[in-house]
Amino acid sequence: MGSVRTSILEDLDVYPRTSRRPSTTPSTAKSRFSGSDEFINGKTRWCLVVPDEDVVTASRNPEIERRLNAVRAHRLKSSEKSTREMASVPNRFYFWAHQDVESVIVPATSSERRDYVPIGYLDPSTVISNSANAAYGVEPWTFALLTSRAHMSWVRAVGGKMKTDYRYSGTIIYNNFPVPPLSEAVKEKLTVAALRVLDVREYHCEQTLAELYDPDKMPQDLRDAHAAVDALVDSIYSKKPYETDEQRLSDLFALYERMTAEEAAKAPAKTTRRTAK
Repeated sequence: MGSVRTSILEDLDVYPRTSRRPSTTPSTAKSRFSGSDEFINGKTRWCLVVPDEDVVTASRNPEIERRLNAVRAHRLKSSEKSTREMASVPNRFYFWAHQDVESVIVPATSSERRDYVPIGYLDPSTVISNSANAAYGVEPWTFALLTSRAHMSWVRAVGGKMKTDYRYSGTIIYNNFPVPPLSEAVKEKLTVAALRVLDVREYHCEQTLAELYDPDKMPQDLRDAHAAVDALVDSIYSKKPYETDEQRLSDLFALYERMTAEEAAKAPAKTTRRTAK
């Protein structure tokens, strides 16, 4: 995401003239901006999204013009050639992966004290920063899989650590988490369970996710909602309830090995070229 702070707004009311859809800039938007810290601790931040075709008209707004000029100046001072080259397009974020679809946000780091990494399901208007992981265009049943105890066991087993905190990697953890083919009926059950977790969180909206997922303070109804998700996801991998995370991991790794072996078997065989003597 953005490498320059001047594109980030700390409070929606600080710059009232840069409303979400200014009359002079029909495509320019002030979008909610969320990374790991903002999401977990309930902090509100915003970012300006100015399409290339909108730069001239957007710059008629003095505040937007000031910010674009500040981004340009900041980039020109950089020792990195690629950053200096981006000075000609100050409206663009240096890193941009946002898609205008619903998304799952997974914090890049999370306290090891938590039973679950606080994971969210966001609407298309939220831009996720590079301090968090994002999965775009996924349905709510994916949220259920990722917020389950089975997935948490996977995180602990294959993920990294930052000091003692969990370090989540989309490449290592998310992409390699084994999920068998799911029927539409199972996806529907997962969706209902996922929405229940989100509904309970909303009921406790006066608390941040950091507070809700503190293992010493987690509300009982939220624990119950997660327990329902856990039982449902566990049933995908085993007909019998798990007693330990070690049992979950045993089945997860067995499935992972089977799936990777099947993929390897489907891959076209490599041919070797003979060299003339």
